[in-house]
Amino acid sequence: MTELLDKQEPSLDIDFVVQKLRMDGYFVLESLLSLEKISALRERFLELLEERIRNDPANRGANRYQMFLPFEAPFSDPELYQNPIVLTILEALMGKDLICTYLASDTPLPCSDYQRVHSDTRLLFPETPLALPAYGVVLNVPLVDFTEENGPLELWPGGTHLMPGPLDIQRLAAEMKSARLLPRAGSVVLRDLRAWHRGTPNRSDAARPNLALVYTRPWYRFEQKPIEIPSAVYSALPESAQRLLRANLIRD
Repeated sequence: MTELLDKQEPSLDIDFVVQKLRMDGYFVLESLLSLEKISALRERFLELLEERIRNDPANRGANRYQMFLPFEAPFSDPELYQNPIVLTILEALMGKDLICTYLASDTPLPCSDYQRVHSDTRLLFPETPLALPAYGVVLNVPLVDFTEENGPLELWPGGTHLMPGPLDIQRLAAEMKSARLLPRAGSVVLRDLRAWHRGTPNRSDAARPNLALVYTRPWYRFEQKPIEIPSAVYSALPESAQRLLRANLIRD
């Protein structure tokens, strides 16, 4: 993995990225994936999204869709779920024995609205004032450039991922400084699951698709539906991929 890391991004300071993740709760990796790969992901994703819109109402607020994705091409590309740069960072943050248990998306359509400020996971010990190390990180993969108009992710950095609970998140967030993330297609966002964030209104004339994969420490089970992987597909994966994906629903 080190050889691949050096080949793709020789100037990346892994220690610094890990420090920023621990401090801010997020980090943007610029130009990690090729635009050709993003184009293939976007083309297939929009086909699935159009089918979903025809058959189901929005499920994450007005004109906003959360959608689970099939473990098949192009979403089963190892460069997406087993990216050596991403895994090197996450292993430094959470240890080498990681699991990946979520493959889905969040897409605000035109005329979507603000989400409530929220965290993507529960606190392990909300009754205590403890600030725990990271135990889960989401990898967001924008399939288009995020702009101020198309519904960028708004995030509250500076320690919201370390705050104990229970808290009045809506009231506190209104008094705190947030950041609107504007990554370009090909970049990815690493985000602590506990960091406060929300989707913002899409005021453009097109959907703003964004993939999400979740990585956790091996003992933690993310609250959402795991990835469904056909057993024949899982059996054909290399051992490292099988271990990363072992906690998912392997079906016949």
